[in-house]
Amino acid sequence: MATFRLFRFLRRRLTIAAPRMAVRTHIPWYWRGLFWVVVLSVSLAGATWVYDAGRRFAGFDSGEMRDELAELRQRAARLTDENADLRAQNNASGSRLTIEQATQRDLASQVIALEADNARLKEDIALFEGLMSTERREGTLAINGARVVVEGGLLKFRMLVSRGARTGSIMGGNQEPEFVGRIDFQIDQDNVPGGAMIRLPTAEDTGADAVKVRFRYFQRIEGSLALPAGVAPQKVVVRLIEGERVRASQTVVVSDPAASLPKPAAAPR
Repeated sequence: MATFRLFRFLRRRLTIAAPRMAVRTHIPWYWRGLFWVVVLSVSLAGATWVYDAGRRFAGFDSGEMRDELAELRQRAARLTDENADLRAQNNASGSRLTIEQATQRDLASQVIALEADNARLKEDIALFEGLMSTERREGTLAINGARVVVEGGLLKFRMLVSRGARTGSIMGGNQEPEFVGRIDFQIDQDNVPGGAMIRLPTAEDTGADAVKVRFRYFQRIEGSLALPAGVAPQKVVVRLIEGERVRASQTVVVSDPAASLPKPAAAPR
């Protein structure tokens, strides 16, 4: 029995029916770890390269996008600077335009003032020519250059009243006596609703002082009087009155309100 068991043991160990045996080389664990680190690094690098190659192939290269983004930022900064320069130039141009417009307005105002001065000078020249005219009787009174405008319910007026001087009375010692009187305005019945006659100024008119005259040879008169409601005359009769006596009169056609009355500058003489 023991011999049979020994025979069977030897047969399993020494014959073809014996178990297989593998001979392996012993490798330390840290070399195996280093190997797997290298393998994983190579795999990751390969995957990254394949990913970048795919993005470049599809047109999504990150490097090119960064370069384009940097270029766009530079361009945006340059355009911002140019925009700031253009705004500064526009502001400067606007300031120059404002100054030029203000200068043009000032020049226009000066032209209007010069035209008004020219008109006054012409009236003064005509007045003095009339005063020195030999055709005008000595001591006669006259209304010169009367202009009337209806605007905003007011009758605005401007005129010159004068007296013909005696020869040598202006520069000599024997001057004309001072004239004291007033101006009134009559609106005839053809221009008044209901056919009534209107005489201005009325007793309660606040502009009554503007029509008082006191002069030796001439006086420039300007002012405004309130019109009754609904009255818009086309012409008025201007009268120079001394006491209750009418010394001179003139029928004046009402001017267009757009033609403003030049401002007077002369004082009573």
